[in-house]
Amino acid sequence: MSIVSMESFVQPAVAIGSRNPAKTKGAQNAFQSVFKGCRFVEVDTRTVSKAQPIGLDQVAEGAVARARFALDESRADFGVGIEAGLATLADGWSVNLQVAFILDRKGGSGIGFSSGFMIPASFLERMRSEDSELDKYSHELTRAEKITEEEGIVYHLTKGKTSRLQMTEQCVAMALVPWLNEETYGLL
Repeated sequence: MSIVSMESFVQPAVAIGSRNPAKTKGAQNAFQSVFKGCRFVEVDTRTVSKAQPIGLDQVAEGAVARARFALDESRADFGVGIEAGLATLADGWSVNLQVAFILDRKGGSGIGFSSGFMIPASFLERMRSEDSELDKYSHELTRAEKITEEEGIVYHLTKGKTSRLQMTEQCVAMALVPWLNEETYGLL
């Protein structure tokens, strides 16, 4: 993996592999905190990832596929893929989190993770047996009348302390770490 100096990306074009407002706004916020004058394009990537990835490998693979597709379908300097899914842990625990993968036209890449929150085992079992997405159970899980894309389930479970938008911004910011620390990563 090689990443060139941040100075070589003046007013970078960023292709975000999603049209979901939480993902696009979170990616924009993270990129604008690192690069000045970013331009953004949204790329529909629904055809390149699973509807409900379960397992950290599937979640990460979805983020990578979305980033590659976004970069391939655009003239952007960066491709960003963000995938939300469930990481299964020992003892049957399941954590909902987001993974961001970023790559640039010069061969650089980075991966980042959001914070995560536990999903009750009974919901994971139902998702698997019914082959359905977590969103199907969002009202039952949270008891909320309305759940926006930006808020997500996490907003209601944390009583407003964390949103899906914040989780997205966090994972994209973590994926940008190599571009912020080129010397540390041996990328100069």
